[in-house]
Amino acid sequence: MAHAWTYETASSFWNRSRQDPEGAWDTYVSAERFLLDHRPRTPGEAAQILAVLVEQGGDRRTDGRDVEAVARVRRYLHQLDRYEAEQATPAAMAVA
Repeated sequence: MAHAWTYETASSFWNRSRQDPEGAWDTYVSAERFLLDHRPRTPGEAAQILAVLVEQGGDRRTDGRDVEAVARVRRYLHQLDRYEAEQATPAAMAVA
């Protein structure tokens, strides 16, 4: 059964179910896939995606979602770093 996940619903379900996912395995896997396919928009979302990856214990997924998720988190962190660097330019520091 397909689920119409949002980041918030998938994250909430995954966090509630991760200690004992067996009872709702298909739904758990669906939420996990959604999270691994998600492009993070905040540091909290990036951290959630990393939590999903860590929970897998370093096992490689056959569908490649783990590798793609890491790539998206890395891109997000690079964008965040560039943004923070732009905010710390000499012009911005002169105002402070």
